[in-house]
Amino acid sequence: MNKAIVIRYQPLAAMLSAAILAMVFAPPASAFRPDSPEVQKMVTSGVKFLESKGAKQGRPGATALIGLVKYKQTHDEKDPLVLDAVKHIRSTLSGLDPRHLGKDNIYDIGLMLIFLTELDSAKKTREYAPEVKCMLENLALRQKKCGAWGYDNRGTGDTSMTQYGVLGYWTAMQNGYDIPVERIDAVADWLLRTQDPSGAFGYQGTVSSSYTPVKQTNVRHSMAAAGLGSVYICADMLGMKSKVEASKRQDLAPALKRVVKKEPEKKDGNKKKLNSRLSPRLFHPVQTRGNRWFGPSPRIDPPQWTYYYLYALERYESFRELAEGRVKSERVIEPSWYNDGIVFLQKTQKENGCWEGRAEKIPCTCFALLFMLRSSAQSIDQLDDFGEGICTGARGIPNDTDRVVVRDGKVMTKPLLGPAQELIGILEDGDRDIDDYEQMMVALPELPPTEVQAIAVKHKDLLYQLAGHQLGEARLAALETMEKTRDFDYVPILIYVLMTDGQKDGHTRVACKARDILRRFARKPKGFGMPDQPDEADRRAAAAAWKEWYLAVRPDAKFKK
Repeated sequence: MNKAIVIRYQPLAAMLSAAILAMVFAPPASAFRPDSPEVQKMVTSGVKFLESKGAKQGRPGATALIGLVKYKQTHDEKDPLVLDAVKHIRSTLSGLDPRHLGKDNIYDIGLMLIFLTELDSAKKTREYAPEVKCMLENLALRQKKCGAWGYDNRGTGDTSMTQYGVLGYWTAMQNGYDIPVERIDAVADWLLRTQDPSGAFGYQGTVSSSYTPVKQTNVRHSMAAAGLGSVYICADMLGMKSKVEASKRQDLAPALKRVVKKEPEKKDGNKKKLNSRLSPRLFHPVQTRGNRWFGPSPRIDPPQWTYYYLYALERYESFRELAEGRVKSERVIEPSWYNDGIVFLQKTQKENGCWEGRAEKIPCTCFALLFMLRSSAQSIDQLDDFGEGICTGARGIPNDTDRVVVRDGKVMTKPLLGPAQELIGILEDGDRDIDDYEQMMVALPELPPTEVQAIAVKHKDLLYQLAGHQLGEARLAALETMEKTRDFDYVPILIYVLMTDGQKDGHTRVACKARDILRRFARKPKGFGMPDQPDEADRRAAAAAWKEWYLAVRPDAKFKK
């Protein structure tokens, strides 16, 4: 090669290498964090709006929200706005009997409790113990027989109110207050029984007679975040966390995976083991369904109660991070849902610093600011030690709750098998319940495609049988496996499921999953139509179009009738 060319080539190569490295390792332009200048500017403007209104609002819950925002921003319990909020809340509660704090005020009680216990936790004191105990007693008295909280004149539990009762219990527990396990069990049981089959939650919970999801009313994003976040919080209080080691996460390249040095186990003398009557296995399917409903990129701007929803979303995602072992040191860049939220809030903040929505300006602004400040994550990060499972769902259950099974009423520990062996075991044993198939779907992301392919080839007949199983979760698990193989041989069974699933029970989520997989296989984002709630004509038209497409690819294809 000509020497002059070599000399010119080397700087060019260096420049290209530098550019590639910058593209790979530089954070995206919209990689916001709570301490980012753009975020801090919005927070400062929003807090100025709250300061202009003062901390003494009509409802004590609004006062508590303002004080909580200011404390989360400054971490100064002596800040004038924080002290004003404390004074107003103490005046509100002074001399009141816990039985007479008013009706339908779980929002106020929960928010005041959260605010005061946050302050107590930071100061490591019990300065507000009289007020906290009064509110805890009120929550206990107001907790319904079903386990949830709600309007006094209704027999149903209210998912919206319940989230603040649950969070109030959690913050009090972190500051050393005793919460009877029966109280936590009761609300957890209600939440586990009121999930919609889609994975979301409704407003006034319809309670399932078992733990199989039943149709809920007024299902929307805000209730999904409220319900699922509360499930994660209850699981944490009961010590039923299911942690995922950072080294197993699939979103990092092998060379970038963090090696964590194991430290000696810490013992937290403030935490007591709780003998819950609930099994850890009850939580896992509910969390899996809910996480699947939200997906990797949750919607940020639903039309109803948008800012109230954003605070609930941040809470759900933060407690999910805690359950999965994603600690503060790993949040170098905040996740996509946070960045999407910041972009949305940039567009919607008013000139005076507030946000407006269906609720009043003050709560909307507070909820937006709590999202931006990662309020729930801050509370979690204050804990000195998350430790192993601090309590058990039944006597004798080990700390590693992922390995727990209950057979014939006995608590047993599964052998330490890898995801591939777990998957094979579920496929080979047809006598399984809904939880096993949920576990199968959770295990799939941990498997490399080559292992899934090998399993699918060996057990193709079983996958076909599973796709016609009476349990919707079994059918869904089969489709999840087929999707990961990217094997066109499964197209006929996908078309069959698309055409038949849900005709008897009215639930079409598996059929819609088959439709979405076909779209990805064919690289046709819109596919051939078929809405989320198809009628018979929609199904037949979509199936006919997919068959025509597949025959063009494989003319000798045969379809199941």
